[in-house]
Amino acid sequence: MKSRLAFLLVGILLLSFVFSAFVSGAQSLPKGNWVIALSNSYYGNTWRKQMVDAFVNVGEEAKKKGYIKNYIVVNGDGTQNTQIAQMNSLILKRVNAICINAASPTALNGVIEKANKAGIKVLAFDSIADSPYCYKMDFDFVQDGVERVDYVAKRFNGKANVVQILGVSGSAPAIRMLQGQNDELKKYPNIKVVAQVQGEASASVAQQNMANIIPSLPQVDAVLTQAGNASYGVVQAFEASGKPMPLILGDNTSEFLQWWLKMKREKNYETISLGSAPGIGGAAFWVSLAVLNKVKVPKEIRLPLSKVTQDDVDKYSEMKPGTVVSPDFTYEYVLEHVINTK
Repeated sequence: MKSRLAFLLVGILLLSFVFSAFVSGAQSLPKGNWVIALSNSYYGNTWRKQMVDAFVNVGEEAKKKGYIKNYIVVNGDGTQNTQIAQMNSLILKRVNAICINAASPTALNGVIEKANKAGIKVLAFDSIADSPYCYKMDFDFVQDGVERVDYVAKRFNGKANVVQILGVSGSAPAIRMLQGQNDELKKYPNIKVVAQVQGEASASVAQQNMANIIPSLPQVDAVLTQAGNASYGVVQAFEASGKPMPLILGDNTSEFLQWWLKMKREKNYETISLGSAPGIGGAAFWVSLAVLNKVKVPKEIRLPLSKVTQDDVDKYSEMKPGTVVSPDFTYEYVLEHVINTK
C-alpha cells in the first residue's frame, strides 16, 4: 500500500512538473534576430513621449534578454510626408516589423502596402491606418466622445453651452472622438457648441487658442476635451481670464488630476477624466514580436479607455508630473489580455 501511495505521489509530482513546464513555455519567448521599429508621427505632447518611452523600455528589456537583435525609434513632425519618407527609410533598412502611430488614416496606406510586400510586418496602433496590409490596435475613441457628452448632459439636464477642444489634426483618434461627440450631441438639441478650438492634444496649444477666444464667448458651461494632453491648458486659460471656471473634462494627465484634486478639496469641484493609455507603445512592441514569432494574433484589437471618477481620483495624488494614467504592458499580460482577449 505504501509503495502504491509513493508511486501515486511521484506521478502527481511529475504531472505537475510537466504542466508547469508547459505553462512556462507558453509564456516564454524564443531568442530572435529581429529588428522592430517604431514610426511615430508626432512627438509634441506628454502622451506621445510617454508612449515612446514605453516602447523603448520594453525594447531594451527584449534586447537584453536576446528576444530581438535591435529596435529603432523614428519620431516625425506631425506631417504625412515626413512619416512616409521615414517609413521608406525603415523599409530600406530591412527591419522585420514596424509599429506605426500614423499621421493619417489613409495617407500612409501606400507605404504600408510597400512594407508588406517587402515582407515586413506592420502594426498600426493608437492613431491607426485603415490599410488592409497591417494589423490594427487602438482604443474605442468614439466611445470617449459619447461618454463625455453624456456626462455633460447629465450634469446640466440636457441644456448647456459647450466648447469642443480638437485633437491632433488629421489623426484617427481626433476624428473618431469628434465623431463620437457630434453623433451623441444630436440627442441633446439644447446643448449648443459655441466654439471649436484646435488643441493638438497639447496643453500649451490649447491654452493659447482657448485664451484667444474666451473674451468673445458667451457663458461657457462645459468644455468637451479629448483624450490627449489639452485639459490642463484649458484650465490655465480660464484661470488667467478671470471668467468663471466651467466644467472641464479631463484627459488623465497628472497636471489635470492634481488640479482637480485641489479643486475638489477647496470647492468640491466635480468632473470625470477619460484617456487612452500611452503604455500602448509597449503593448505594440510585444504584439509585433508575437506576430514575428508566429503567435496567432487578431488582425484588429481594441483596448479599453482608462476612466477616473470623483470617487477614485484621490488614488492619483502621488502621480508624477508629466505623466498620463497608464498600466505597464508586460509580454505575459499582452499575451493573455490583449492578444487572446475574446
